Amino acid sequence: MDDLKGTQVKEYIAAARDYCLFIDEAASFKPVELFESLQNLLARVYSKTSLIKKPKYCYEDEPQKFVQENEYALIHDRLQGIIVKFNGAGSMKGKSNGMDIISFSLAEALTDIYQELKDSYKLYEVGLSQAMNDAIWSSRDNFEKQWGLQLIDTLQSIHQLLYGHKLTTSQLESNVGSDEPEEKDESWFSEEDDIPYDEE
Repeated sequence: MDDLKGTQVKEYIAAARDYCLFIDEAASFKPVELFESLQNLLARVYSKTSLIKKPKYCYEDEPQKFVQENEYALIHDRLQGIIVKFNGAGSMKGKSNGMDIISFSLAEALTDIYQELKDSYKLYEVGLSQAMNDAIWSSRDNFEKQWGLQLIDTLQSIHQLLYGHKLTTSQLESNVGSDEPEEKDESWFSEEDDIPYDEE
């Protein structure tokens, strides 16, 4: 029981809550703020989740869920609209250990993580020892089997968005909610083009 109220668990719950609250307000941020904040929040969530100890067992076969289908769809569509608007970057590609290229939806991944974390911290906040136990057990178990790797892939995609020439400077700095067309900024990391080289 003490472990369920320990520092590591509390820090995990705080990280989970902060991520979900940020996603709820995603549309109010500029793209550069959105992606940089997500980069930091996801790294924090991964770190804090990896430190919690999984309880020995789970009381319920299916712990209570709090994120319903309509909320999931709303969050997903909102994120997809933000991402797709900027340079068509709604779907990213990456490689894992030399395997075939894997395509996935960044919006879907962010929403999956949102669902997992919100279900976890909301169940934990019920305050009953059994609910708190199941919240930690379920999230840690799913972290090991699924969403931990999904989070790493998501961080890779965000890294590409921030540093991989996927968005122009003007797109990164513009307001997400603006409907005005963006001018193409060809200066994104273009200083390298001006570096002179000595010809042999």
